[in-house]
Amino acid sequence: MAKTSRPAVVSRKQQSRVEKERQQRRIVLIVSITIAVAVILILGYGLLDTFYLQNMRPVATVDGEKITLEQFQARARFDRFQLIQNTIQLAQYQQLFQADPNSANYFTSQIQLNVSKLNDPNQLGNQVIDELINEAIIRREAQKLGISVTDEEVEKAFQEAFGFFPAGTPTLAPTATPFSTATYSAQQLTLAPYTATPTEAPTPEQIETTETPSDTPLPTATIGPTSTPFPTPTAMTEEGFKTGLENYLTTLKTEAQIDEKTFREIVRSSLLYEKVFEAITKDVPAEDDWVWARHILVATPEEAAVVVEALKNGGDFAQLAAQFSTDTSNKDRGGDLGWFERGQMVSEFENAVFDMTEIGQISEPVQTQFGYHIIQLLGKERRPVSESRLSTLKQQKFESWLNETKASLKIERDTNWVNKVPTVPTLPPGLGF
Repeated sequence: MAKTSRPAVVSRKQQSRVEKERQQRRIVLIVSITIAVAVILILGYGLLDTFYLQNMRPVATVDGEKITLEQFQARARFDRFQLIQNTIQLAQYQQLFQADPNSANYFTSQIQLNVSKLNDPNQLGNQVIDELINEAIIRREAQKLGISVTDEEVEKAFQEAFGFFPAGTPTLAPTATPFSTATYSAQQLTLAPYTATPTEAPTPEQIETTETPSDTPLPTATIGPTSTPFPTPTAMTEEGFKTGLENYLTTLKTEAQIDEKTFREIVRSSLLYEKVFEAITKDVPAEDDWVWARHILVATPEEAAVVVEALKNGGDFAQLAAQFSTDTSNKDRGGDLGWFERGQMVSEFENAVFDMTEIGQISEPVQTQFGYHIIQLLGKERRPVSESRLSTLKQQKFESWLNETKASLKIERDTNWVNKVPTVPTLPPGLGF
């Protein structure tokens, strides 16, 4: 007869041990899950911080408006792209003018300045932050003045940059303001008998300017006056414009990681700057004092005293200029400097001559870096300022407004952009000397 099996008897001690082991396994499992979740969260936050949160942190604020690291890096890449394009253009000019040492040296120095900036992240970074702060201030002012830039204006800027004018190439408006030539008094003509016709005020076309290659983001169209006041057909077709723009945007995307939307906003900011600039500077007077003067330049105060004494005793200014003046450019013309406006002479000379009021008045010796000048005022009148002078005056007023506005706002700059300045795009081989 088979024996019947009895169920195993589990003691309380065994039950307690089994329960304890079960609890330990549960604790281990919970701890493992917690650690795994924590690791995932840490990794996830790290990725979130790297690819999003850091980009959203401000590098500067302008009265509460944040300028993010993402905006900073995009503009830094764009500025690098512009600098590189400008450097390539300068290198082409350098090759073109290599037979002229002065020109070649000038272009070489400009290339070196660009390369230095490209190789100095802090210099480029500070420049970019300054640009973005200025743009934030300009947006605030534009909003106050009711100024905006439409999408159509941005598109028109693209078209003009590529020389595409759907309505015909515009004609240039006259830049010089017409004015009546002064009628010279008998006193003036007596003072300066050595010249049949006193030197007239230089017009904007007569003033020499040194042009440097443009570093604008798009190629600039060259526009010249036409023989007819009516618009003339443009050589650039719409298809050609679209192709050129598409190629440029592709290059910008490939080399600088700048997409079309970002680039359009950069152009919009540039157009907004132009509008606000014009609004701020619209009251800059287009007329200013011009003077006609002559001088005798000597090296020492003792020589100046001799000339002054001779003039007081009735000496002829033109003869004394020929005898004593070290300014060989005009000593044989009686020291005649012609008509000039502010901004063309060194400050000490300029202050003295523009403070003079009476025709024929002779100054006390005026010391400058060139020596001692005895100046005689031959004429003074209001005339239109030259285009270059007007541009300078407008720039001075705008910078003054910008600095005053900055002082009135709460502007904070952070340093979290340091070590995060983009190093792309890079210079082509051979230009990074």
